[in-house]
Amino acid sequence: NKMADEEEPQCKVEYLDIAEGAEPEETNWIRRAGKCRVTYPNGHVFEGTFDAERIKQGFGSYIWMGPGSEEDETPVEKARYDGDYKNGLKHGVGKMVFPNGNVYEGEWFENKMQGEGTYTYKQANDIYSGSWLADKKHGQGTYEFGCDSSLITGEWENGQVKSGKWILKGAAVYEGEFKQGRPFGPGKFSFESGLVQSGSYTEKKRSEEEEPAEEGEVLPPNVSWVGDSIVTF
Repeated sequence: NKMADEEEPQCKVEYLDIAEGAEPEETNWIRRAGKCRVTYPNGHVFEGTFDAERIKQGFGSYIWMGPGSEEDETPVEKARYDGDYKNGLKHGVGKMVFPNGNVYEGEWFENKMQGEGTYTYKQANDIYSGSWLADKKHGQGTYEFGCDSSLITGEWENGQVKSGKWILKGAAVYEGEFKQGRPFGPGKFSFESGLVQSGSYTEKKRSEEEEPAEEGEVLPPNVSWVGDSIVTF
């Protein structure tokens, strides 16, 4: 319905693929295939290429805008994506800066983080590098903690590390299984001194004072290390 279309807030479309010296080409809709800058009614901006079906294809940049603060509502950049598009979706290789300052740089598949990529957590300065599947850590990967530079490297499944090594720089390396991001079950510590201790992280019963889990929440196991005696020769 053309009437309904006309009543909707208008986009501003500036074509960027015009010949040098030609008249600027500005419209309020994507009228042809080509490279353009689109400013949407909500202030968001996309710069890239549309095909004849008006679908994003190839390299593009999308910037999400929002009010700077309650006092000053001047729009500021809140998030942005710079990378490949296929059939209108983030697909290929790209970099996403999220509203909280976290950054993902790597492979995308149909709008999801999938393949190989690096995710940096701004607040903690932690970094995960490795495999992703449908926006979750999945496959081989390494997580580095910003606070102490310790590493967890191993096999991840559905966002959680399942097995691998926890490398405590200058102290020891733990090898074993993990549950909800914590060492769990049988494993071993290899200390810088050359000593090796096998043992198990066993679950302790939760005390009455501990906060109960909210409905649907899975709390990580409350574990303690029970080591076998170290025999030195």
